[in-house]
Amino acid sequence: AENIMANAKGKEMDGTHLSVEQAETRGFLHRDYIAHCLRWTKIAKDLGISGRFKETDLIDVGCGKDMPLARTLMTGRMAPRRYLGIEWNKMELPDMFANTKFKPELVTQTDFTTMDIPADSFNTSVCLEVLEHVEPEKAIGILDKIAEVVQPSGVCYFSTPCYDEKTGAAKNHVNEMTYKGFGSLLEARGYQIIGHWGTFASIKDYKNEMDAATRHVFDNLREYYDTNYLATIFAPMYPHLSRNAIWKCAPKSVNDLNRLFDPIKDQQGKLGSSEKWVEMLAA
Repeated sequence: AENIMANAKGKEMDGTHLSVEQAETRGFLHRDYIAHCLRWTKIAKDLGISGRFKETDLIDVGCGKDMPLARTLMTGRMAPRRYLGIEWNKMELPDMFANTKFKPELVTQTDFTTMDIPADSFNTSVCLEVLEHVEPEKAIGILDKIAEVVQPSGVCYFSTPCYDEKTGAAKNHVNEMTYKGFGSLLEARGYQIIGHWGTFASIKDYKNEMDAATRHVFDNLREYYDTNYLATIFAPMYPHLSRNAIWKCAPKSVNDLNRLFDPIKDQQGKLGSSEKWVEMLAA
């Protein structure tokens, strides 16, 4: 497909899967996987506040073959009231859930955007490292479907790489979006951005943004931590300079938004790695 410029595999949907075994191949955990772990613990932390997990009905879109978020919640004794994992790839429910009280639901090899799920069925949604693997039209479909199945008072989590044209997109990513582009897309689809944080960042990109106090802490931590850990420790403070960010949102009417970003059609430069954004915005 000639319009899929960033995807070396020539697919409009890429099913890449990262397991802990893959992450440990080099003998150490790379910043990408550390960032994965910290995303899961961020969500677990939020759900753990005042025991919120007990009333949580959670849908995890692109849950992954290892179901790492479900594992994190279970081992942290924060199993939600309901957990539904959606996965494009073929998989089975991991063995670790076989003899536990926590029984996650799992639907595999299906297109989430076409599923028949009653509106407002969940109060929490998670979609981590998924949208960069599908073309823009499908990414918008996922955002809209999530807003449909999550209650208006619910919370939605997204994470995705922040596209940098100078660096380029990963070969297995169909649709990396810029920081501003993704923020404006969320708002265009009616999401109120409650908070957002970088999940990992290159030191060279944020070192000049640090004030004296932060620099002091950075210099002391640098004596012990390598760049993989430093990349994740300081990234939350600089989402606009990070290589990847996590967004905490509420589904809400577009007319009621407190906007943080310019409308998507007013964004300057490329929105992301997929050339299909150009076609869609020109339509």
